[in-house]
Amino acid sequence: MRVDIGTTTQKYRVIYADPPWKFSSKEAFEPRNGGSGFTPLEAVYPTMTTADLKALDVGRLANKDAALFLWATDAHLPDALELFKAWGFRYVTVAFVWAKKTVTGKSAANLAPWTLKNCELCLMGTRGRMVQYKQKNNVQQLVEAVRTRHSEKPEEVRQRIEALFGDVPRLELFARRHSPGWDVWGNEV
Repeated sequence: MRVDIGTTTQKYRVIYADPPWKFSSKEAFEPRNGGSGFTPLEAVYPTMTTADLKALDVGRLANKDAALFLWATDAHLPDALELFKAWGFRYVTVAFVWAKKTVTGKSAANLAPWTLKNCELCLMGTRGRMVQYKQKNNVQQLVEAVRTRHSEKPEEVRQRIEALFGDVPRLELFARRHSPGWDVWGNEV
């Protein structure tokens, strides 16, 4: 179900977010034409500053016992930690590491100032006593999945979150599509 985060009274045990991070000018491009040339990221989708993200009242949507799964690039780790605090969660771990693959199974990597980027992190924060809702102890951190369009995350991560916490109320922020069993919010759904 699509929700309006400004008016909903629903409380969620799991919130899954892929913020539209604003990048510096050197990082703000998406490859095009098979990697030859670049499109400014703002032309692909609207981004938000960390201050704008922090202003979203996400904490109001969370149950007193809740988990937040938050995607962050390495360049945005300090911003992600700020978001956890602003939204009322404490950072606890790197829940998932997505090793990006091509359709042929090779490692997919993006150019960056220091090292080639071929992994992305999904951090986890909690509030209250969320550990009591944990269903499994064998959910693996490493996700090896094909990279598709810019910023689209692997379905497998959503499935692993479901395995970890079972059938609890779940919300995906900045969603690109509807997923069964999840409420969604975002400008692409």
